[in-house]
Amino acid sequence: MQTPPAAPAEAPSSRWLNGRVLGRLLLAAGVLLLAVAMLSGRFDKSGGTGPAAAARKTDKHALDRALAQLRAGTPAPGTVALAAEATPEGHWRFVNRAGEVFTAGTPEEMRRVASVLDPQAKAGARLVLYLTRSTLFAHRSALKTLPSGAELYAVSDSGAYRVARRTEGTAERIVADIRTHLVTELNDARTFEEVAWQLERPLAGAEVRLLALEPGGPASLSAKPQIDPATRKAGVDSIDPEHLPAALPAASGQTLIIIGRNDRDLLYFQPASGPERSVNLKDLVRAAGAAEVNLIVLQTASAPRQPGGRNWLWQRVEVQGLNVALQHVKLADFLNALAASNRRLAATALPYGERTILDLSPSDVAGSGAIKDQAAELFGGMLADVLGRVPVVGVHATLQSAARRQELQSRLVPGVPAWMQAGYVILIIVGLVGTPLSRVWWASIWPPERRTDYVGRGGYFAARTVRGLAFSLIFLPLTALIAAPLSLARQMGDAATAPARA
Repeated sequence: MQTPPAAPAEAPSSRWLNGRVLGRLLLAAGVLLLAVAMLSGRFDKSGGTGPAAAARKTDKHALDRALAQLRAGTPAPGTVALAAEATPEGHWRFVNRAGEVFTAGTPEEMRRVASVLDPQAKAGARLVLYLTRSTLFAHRSALKTLPSGAELYAVSDSGAYRVARRTEGTAERIVADIRTHLVTELNDARTFEEVAWQLERPLAGAEVRLLALEPGGPASLSAKPQIDPATRKAGVDSIDPEHLPAALPAASGQTLIIIGRNDRDLLYFQPASGPERSVNLKDLVRAAGAAEVNLIVLQTASAPRQPGGRNWLWQRVEVQGLNVALQHVKLADFLNALAASNRRLAATALPYGERTILDLSPSDVAGSGAIKDQAAELFGGMLADVLGRVPVVGVHATLQSAARRQELQSRLVPGVPAWMQAGYVILIIVGLVGTPLSRVWWASIWPPERRTDYVGRGGYFAARTVRGLAFSLIFLPLTALIAAPLSLARQMGDAATAPARA
């Protein structure tokens, strides 16, 4: 009996081959999408916390962020706290802690907001409203329709701040109270976010250093601050002002504080001996940016004697309030402690490349007169010199921007931009798709080791390890964009011809 011929074996299973090709195509598509997402992130390195990321968030999430700030706070007795948003149609949308929504489009509905969203509220309860950014910056005119006496808060990604409104003629100015003595005017959403982020940034005590500008002093800075053996706290670092720009790289990543009187980009100061001196502030700002140093200039009304020295009554000079300020963990609390008890400082932020210029100057929200302020500053400067304390009347700081800070934190390898590191990882992943082809090329450049060429097993395996690392970390990413598409094309061609060969 003749045995029937066996069915021809499927040439390397076209079904398996097609599945393999399909899997690699899906992998390549996923890698491409990942590359697009990561490379687009190159233009905003602030992740989800910086102002650039905040600007991209859609309005449908703005009310959720306001609600989150509402839930984080504790309502005062006799108030009804709600998240609120003005709509382009002229209506108001309110949300209570439970997430219940009420839309008010008429004065009658506006009067019913508190009773509808908080039935337990007493008649006449004061509204506390957490407002979205679009409400404050795009639909500001809608604020006039809110009940009089409502307490308003501006919501940012960094927190919520009480809003004060002031009418000057036909114009209305709105400021946010960052702290008791710190305010910022709400003119632009991006500026507000940057100011809030900068002021809420944490300060590590060991990274904050107070410098004394002393001509003839040390020409360099130590990598770490000088520690006072008596108090075990950071002391005053003396530095020759002419060498300060070149000395800043030694303090990279730290926060340095200097004091002086700023006049037309010149910072005037009084050394321990000799006449009044000055240093170019623009040069210091540029050097601080290049060295990734946060430089805070505490401005005074007159050229101050430098901290740590002695005044003419032989009393030690110190920055008024600095010892208390250094105990705080956030920049806003630090600056708030430095501000005089009878003065408020207004904060503004200006972009400067990958840096932010943060200026704090006396605020006129309280409406104090200029002559009175000048007289107070002059008298305060004279009294401070007698007492050995230097009062602060303003702040000029050059800081890493929110985007720059986030980019530095996202680096796995210091000194290499995060987008380059992300691109390198993507190239390795793409290179895996083209491994069958790139291995052939690599073998012609660096032939595989033979066991017989080595006396011991240790040398043989060490050579294989070096060759493998060179292939994986250097050759694979370098050839990825060529090997991957060619390898995929070859496999797709093999898959198409496999049924015909069968």
